[in-house]
Amino acid sequence: MASRRELKKDIHSLTFELISECLVYQHFHPEVKEEKINNIIEEIISHRNEYIARANRPDGKDNPALVRKHYRSIIDDIKNKTIPLLDKLQK
Repeated sequence: MASRRELKKDIHSLTFELISECLVYQHFHPEVKEEKINNIIEEIISHRNEYIARANRPDGKDNPALVRKHYRSIIDDIKNKTIPLLDKLQK
């Protein structure tokens, strides 16, 4: 991780991409209920807010190993919690 600033930019850009994917899916699959898409988008935004807040307050500020571990946990949560939300679109 190069910097907190880059992590936050990556979180924002990933969020934008995921929301765009939801809207494109909604456009090409009008049979999917709009409420379902909106709920997924709300979850994505909620996760983004959580990740940004966590990135702003790293654990163990004075210990670089703990800071790296903290940022790694944010990245792992993005991979394991946020990205799989797109699978809900197809169900």
